[in-house]
Amino acid sequence: MPPSVEMSTLTLPALVAFAVALLITPLVRLLALRLGAVDATGPRRTHARSVPRLGGVALLAALVAAFVACRFASDAPLQVLTEHGWSLAWLALATAAMATIGIVDDVRGLGVGAKLAGQLLAAGLVTAGGYGFATVTNPLTGGLIELGAFGVVFSLGWILLITNAFNLIDGLDGLATGIGLIACVTIALVATAQGRPDVVVLAVVFGAALLGFLPHNFHPASIFLGDSGSLLIGFWLALLAMHGLQKGPTLIMVLVPVFALGVPLLDTGISIVRRYLVAGWAAVFRADKDHVHHRLLALGLTHRNAVLTLYVVATVFGGFAFLSMWISGPANAVLLMLVGAATFILVRKLGYGRGAD
Repeated sequence: MPPSVEMSTLTLPALVAFAVALLITPLVRLLALRLGAVDATGPRRTHARSVPRLGGVALLAALVAAFVACRFASDAPLQVLTEHGWSLAWLALATAAMATIGIVDDVRGLGVGAKLAGQLLAAGLVTAGGYGFATVTNPLTGGLIELGAFGVVFSLGWILLITNAFNLIDGLDGLATGIGLIACVTIALVATAQGRPDVVVLAVVFGAALLGFLPHNFHPASIFLGDSGSLLIGFWLALLAMHGLQKGPTLIMVLVPVFALGVPLLDTGISIVRRYLVAGWAAVFRADKDHVHHRLLALGLTHRNAVLTLYVVATVFGGFAFLSMWISGPANAVLLMLVGAATFILVRKLGYGRGAD
């Protein structure tokens, strides 16, 4: 860990985030039941009983509590963030906007257009606050690619992609929460190697909140993330990978965030291609029951084993992310080919391209 990130700097916010998420989630569950924010059973559902959703409220409370504790007990984590250019006011405003969209959708329900508009608002707030891609690294040469004005468009697209990717994989108990936790660990390790204490602080605190929530969300879940949770996870991880990992002393390659978020990106890519090939562009945003996790269940895996299998896949992708940080040029091309071949084999094993099992 970089010298500027003392363990004491991380201990307080991480412990507060973990404890608040763990302890407040049962209360949030009761709130969800009172508000009628409940996922009923249905043909596209994998659960056999109605389960309250609104888990994002617990995660949001954990984050707020962690940083409030820092403000009153130890200002070191906040100083680390401000010293590395994080605009906390813009981050808080954008986080609140994304969480609000998810909460309203969990309680009252929103159409696709309204949800997308709200996500775009939150993404616009962080880009207005100075967060975003200005340059990316060519993964084959290591050279910098200046994005110019396109950087804003690229940043907005990246945030919307990752945010909705986590929303798509939130189909099994504990899946999105656990994948998000693994991504936090990956990002924290990469940031540690790159000397980015600010990213380490945010990734560890958010990972601690997810860890505190996971016991309530793992199968059989007593509460679901809901859109309030899955959108919040995707939004924060998109921001960490975008704003954090691209500004190290040696600019991190574009492969690192892609690999770190490999499982949700893979599932999203498969879903888009599959739906387009079946029914054209009109079907791309149409929900179905043919995601990667559904295919694993169809192959005979239990609910828990399907989730654990995807945890392993996410961990392997995280290893690729860490590996890609140390290699460049032809070696990265070989790594890309190996990952591509492994992905192709996985897709075929799941039965895509041969019709549903």
